[in-house]
Amino acid sequence: MTKGNKAGSLANVGEGKNGSSTTIAVAGLAMLISLWMGTARNSLAKRDSGTRSADLKMSVRVDNNAGIAAKKLRFAESEAARIYAMAGIYLEWHECPVTARAQSADSVCAAPLTPSVLRLRIVDSAKLMRIRSSSEASGYTIGDLVLVQLEYLQKLPTLSEYFRDLMLGRVIAHEIGHALLGGGHSSQGIMQARWGTEQLKLRALSEMVFTLDQEKALQLAVKMRNGQ
Repeated sequence: MTKGNKAGSLANVGEGKNGSSTTIAVAGLAMLISLWMGTARNSLAKRDSGTRSADLKMSVRVDNNAGIAAKKLRFAESEAARIYAMAGIYLEWHECPVTARAQSADSVCAAPLTPSVLRLRIVDSAKLMRIRSSSEASGYTIGDLVLVQLEYLQKLPTLSEYFRDLMLGRVIAHEIGHALLGGGHSSQGIMQARWGTEQLKLRALSEMVFTLDQEKALQLAVKMRNGQ
């Protein structure tokens, strides 16, 4: 995807009826968090031991326009970071609100934008942004701007808020993927266009990641953005 072009197809989630396959035990998810993050931290060395981490780092400036609780947002960010670490990419998060009255304590937010910086904006509904978007689309990208709307995520067929936050992290990962790889989709993994009940199951933890070819493309894209 070139700058200024909108990704042509969006990740849709929540198809199918509610049922036992979509209900996740909160306690079980909490126990898995440390395991996921441990996997994320160790994955770079396993994937490409000859590549310096500085070459494979992207900065993400987050505008939490929807007012998501900090704990929930950190949870979603950790899931997106885990998915990228599996591909050998480190995501560095910075809270950078863009509203007129908001100020960030993060000095990075005032620095000029570079190719190694992406912007993530989370809104309740993209309709409020005067941007045409399907009510069933959970996110899309325009150049280096990643926009995620919560309206459809809130309709997920699950009783677990933890799982809803997990899916938010996967949507963020998907849309960042468009910013780095372009507007195309794949038949499997995190870059699938439509997410149904199979993607809502716990086993999707190991399936909703980038393919090997996408990992290589991501690493090349990030290295180019970092001037390598």
